[in-house]
Amino acid sequence: MKRARRNWRNDDGFTLTGMMVGLALGMLVTLALLLTFRVTRDSYASVADSVEIEERGQRALAIIGHAIRQAGWIPGHVALAPSHPAPVPPIEGRDDCAQPSVDTQLRCARVGVLRSDALLVRTSGSGVAADPGLPDGTMSDCGGYALPARAMPSEGGALPYHAAANLFYIGIAGDGVPQLLCRYPRRHDTRVRTDAYTAGTLVRGVESLQLRYGIDADGDGMAERFVSARTASSMGDGVWHRVRAVQVAVVVRGERPTVPPGMVQRLVLLPPEDGTARAEDALFQPATHPRLRRRAFVTTIRLRNASPCLERLC
Repeated sequence: MKRARRNWRNDDGFTLTGMMVGLALGMLVTLALLLTFRVTRDSYASVADSVEIEERGQRALAIIGHAIRQAGWIPGHVALAPSHPAPVPPIEGRDDCAQPSVDTQLRCARVGVLRSDALLVRTSGSGVAADPGLPDGTMSDCGGYALPARAMPSEGGALPYHAAANLFYIGIAGDGVPQLLCRYPRRHDTRVRTDAYTAGTLVRGVESLQLRYGIDADGDGMAERFVSARTASSMGDGVWHRVRAVQVAVVVRGERPTVPPGMVQRLVLLPPEDGTARAEDALFQPATHPRLRRRAFVTTIRLRNASPCLERLC
């Protein structure tokens, strides 16, 4: 009697070898899909992060640039009024400064975030002709509020030369993210107060703010050299009246870990100040979150309104 042959072919006509080959191919296809998904996801995160960094950097420069271009402006009928006080500098700065405040001059409550600088910008609006203390809506401060031609004097205090002062600096949000902040005067019935300020966030993710000031030493209207606030302050009390331009550098970081592990980011900020600037002011290297992408945005902004102290004695 013949033995029945064992048939390894199943009812559907597939062999064990064919099934194993099919499983292997399926695993390869799945692995390829996973790798493609990961590459696509990383590419999207990198592009989205770059777009967000670009938008934030340009917005930070635009806000600061808008304020610097307005610095020092004041209507003639207000500035030349017999009771109006003597002019003060349109621009003033401090190196390595955080939580700044202003009374007669710029003061710092603590050292700057990652050695960031602080900038004080003084300006006025055009105001309503019948009442210079009311804004006409043509000019605004860093908080977006309309500026009058004249501020409301504080109780027992002196009337300031400009209607408002804006303070730009870097602070840390409650979630640990650095941000560009601005302090601006509070309002009372739409009138600017000179004894109370409030702070608002302008741009998140701004990690560093570095500034240089173009000094017009010979009075020809052009900046001969750009110096730090520390150097400018050592040049005499009247040096801030001679600022004609400001170099601004901001470092903006992303929110997604798109930098390869182990990669070191070094960003060039402002050029050295006559070879005497500290190396850390000219270069930026992140101290935390090394996988977050950074980018430096640098520009030079010229003041439109020179201090009247250049034309007459203050």
